Amino acid sequence: MKSLTHCLVLITLLLIALSLDAAHADERYVLQYDAPAIDQSLAEQPRRAKGLGYIQTALPLGNGRLGAMFSGGIDTEHLLINDITLWMNAKRGLGEVEQSGTRKVAPEDLETVLQAYRDGKYGTKPGSMESLATKHLASVEPLGNYAPFSDVWISTGHESDEVQNYRRSLDSRTGLGTVTYEIGRGRFRREYFCSHPHDVVVVRYTAENATLNLNVKTTTKHPISEVKTDDGQIVLTGQANMARDNVDFMQFVYIDGGDADLSPRPDGSVDISDADEVTIYLAGYCDYLPDYPTFKGRDYQSDCESAITNAVEIGFESLAQKHIDDVAALMDRCRLELDFEPSGLTTDKLVANDSSRELENLYFNYSRYLQISCSRDAPVPSNLQGLWNDSLRPPWNCDYHTDINVEMNYWMVDPANLSESFRPFVKWTKILAESGAHTARQTFGVRNGWSVGLNGNIFGYTAQNVHGRRSQQAAHWLCQNLYDHYAFTQDQVYLEEIYPIIKGAAEFFVEFLRPYHDGTLVVYPTWSPENSYLVKQHGKLNKQAYGASWDQQLLLNLFTDCIEASTILNRDDAFRQQLKDIIPKLCPQKIGKHGQLQEWPEDWDNPKDTHRHISHLIALHPGRDISPLTTKELHQAALVTMKHRGDQSTGWSTGWKTCFWARLHNGEKAHQIYRFLTAKRAYPNLFDFHPPFQIDGNFGGTAGVCEMLLQSHLRSINADATTIEEAAFVAYRKQETNPDHFVPVVPSESIAEAPYILHLLPALPPAWSDGHIEGLRARGGFEVDVTWQNGTLASAKIHSPRGGSFRLYANGTLSKTIDLRAGQTIAWPLP
Repeated sequence: MKSLTHCLVLITLLLIALSLDAAHADERYVLQYDAPAIDQSLAEQPRRAKGLGYIQTALPLGNGRLGAMFSGGIDTEHLLINDITLWMNAKRGLGEVEQSGTRKVAPEDLETVLQAYRDGKYGTKPGSMESLATKHLASVEPLGNYAPFSDVWISTGHESDEVQNYRRSLDSRTGLGTVTYEIGRGRFRREYFCSHPHDVVVVRYTAENATLNLNVKTTTKHPISEVKTDDGQIVLTGQANMARDNVDFMQFVYIDGGDADLSPRPDGSVDISDADEVTIYLAGYCDYLPDYPTFKGRDYQSDCESAITNAVEIGFESLAQKHIDDVAALMDRCRLELDFEPSGLTTDKLVANDSSRELENLYFNYSRYLQISCSRDAPVPSNLQGLWNDSLRPPWNCDYHTDINVEMNYWMVDPANLSESFRPFVKWTKILAESGAHTARQTFGVRNGWSVGLNGNIFGYTAQNVHGRRSQQAAHWLCQNLYDHYAFTQDQVYLEEIYPIIKGAAEFFVEFLRPYHDGTLVVYPTWSPENSYLVKQHGKLNKQAYGASWDQQLLLNLFTDCIEASTILNRDDAFRQQLKDIIPKLCPQKIGKHGQLQEWPEDWDNPKDTHRHISHLIALHPGRDISPLTTKELHQAALVTMKHRGDQSTGWSTGWKTCFWARLHNGEKAHQIYRFLTAKRAYPNLFDFHPPFQIDGNFGGTAGVCEMLLQSHLRSINADATTIEEAAFVAYRKQETNPDHFVPVVPSESIAEAPYILHLLPALPPAWSDGHIEGLRARGGFEVDVTWQNGTLASAKIHSPRGGSFRLYANGTLSKTIDLRAGQTIAWPLP
């Protein structure tokens, strides 16, 4: 018979848990379900819906490095564990040059490839641009793939048909997962979280009017593993197979069953008998360190033991409260509140019922939760699936695609007030710049700067893709993310840190650029991701090109950012002038025969082309150089392009289209696309439906919501102007000799001091007639709260944490320059 003291402690813990639920629950943040996730790894499972499985229905937890998903299974709980630094099938520990994966190319072979581009050798046959790029430039080294870590199985012996009042939920404001159900008079509760402060996954089972009889087992999909048990401890050690130098890892599970009996089994699992409460602590690490070229050296075993010892000593209640405080502090910075009446529907039914303001609000908040869960202070950024992967052969390697995906993962970080999440992107790009210097020299014969291709891993892979059809450069796009983060934070210590990376990217292109037929400078080899042209003549795989518009637009961004950064830091005058001299020589942007913005320097666009990539609108978003307010002709051409491409597409493309329409100031259209994303491109757990799962759509869609409500990418270079057309810096001007060509403009060094223009409600959807958002971030380092009623701006507050100047554009009126001191706030309507 249990002691009275033990019973009182249990009742107290249950009351605390219930009070935490009551204090922190908010329907705008909570995903909820009335059934467990689908788990195809179990012998007995619910009938599987088409395209649905564990990844699409389980609920995610994460601290930026360590991740978990929980199924809420009644008989068997399945926890998927991930470590974002665990990869396989690649190489590490090679020499400085070899580790980059680059291919050493003889100058004459490079010239053969370049001549094929100059001669327009289209298609895929021998002698074509593609075939020669494959033969001479493409890497032969393995990229590898992101790997799952382990699985934890917790068996209860409960029968599904005996269960009543089942509820599975995840509160994205607190990062707490819960499962509750009843069997007869017994009430059962589970709680789950992944702690960033203490770097552990924690699960607690409790029972009221019943006891718990559990079995805990841990496995891994990796072939080399060992499991040892000792009382309530399960230690799994393993290796992820690499093409060179396997990655070692360890997982430590500690089970606290109170007064219950714990018995190890021969299979390495542990039985827990006659318990009222069971707490499971889990830590896991591998030997990866971001040290080029070894990428090795973490004392993963010591880290596992220390994390578990510390967590057990602190205990569940304190760990949980510190976790809640940590997550809520980040989530509460930015709160979207659309006007809706809660439906009471489970999240899967919200998705199935098409979209609604309730789902749209939840999706926004949940995407912010996913961001902090898969990117905090780990040494590598979120990948194609963020942090969560259950396969040894994941789609697209679950790697880093630099032709939009890894960049899109970070579009919403600053606007949605989660700047800390950007740090892993910086760390990873530093490695790429170090490694990419070898690729620049060995493959392209470029002496200065760095280069990176289409695919990346965590081991410094910067080589060209193994298929010449996918030859590209990407440093300019990665650097756009880097510098935009400075625009939001105004952190000059950070600017000092990234300036060498940005300068190195610019240095590479200074040498890499080559004359086009008309003498202007273009990038090649290249493509316009991942589109084809002249399909009737050369087939649908005809993709390699020269001077693709996305490259040229990003180059102007890169050179302008480098000019601004060097001006702020007061260095590299000669290089700054060199960039200014090159900018007017870049190939112009062109409006084609259909009125569209051309995707290539030749007018190859097909108006029936609905390709998911719309890379030639990068200057619209995430760039800043096409705007309805400043570049009327380019704006109209972008509208034509958007009409050609259509509305429906994959998840990430739908997220990008939301951003495009917001930048085009069409709130109704932006909302239409966002509705499609949240209802037709969302799995039951709201993971983005590519298909299969890719997380970039979640982040791209949330970035689009931010763009609907606040834009801050335009700069005022004329303080006396009273209209945006007169005030704003314009990066393209119409060519005098050809009115359909728009040539790049050299920025004045005064751009470094030009205040940003904060545009309130630039694309407010008519369907969102009433609402409020607080904590949006604007470039220039400002925080903005906005309230609207009946589709009209009602009030706003602009707060300056560090001081700065801006101009406000609201209801069609441009304010004078407003100067705020550090900590000062100003309200709209302005006095």
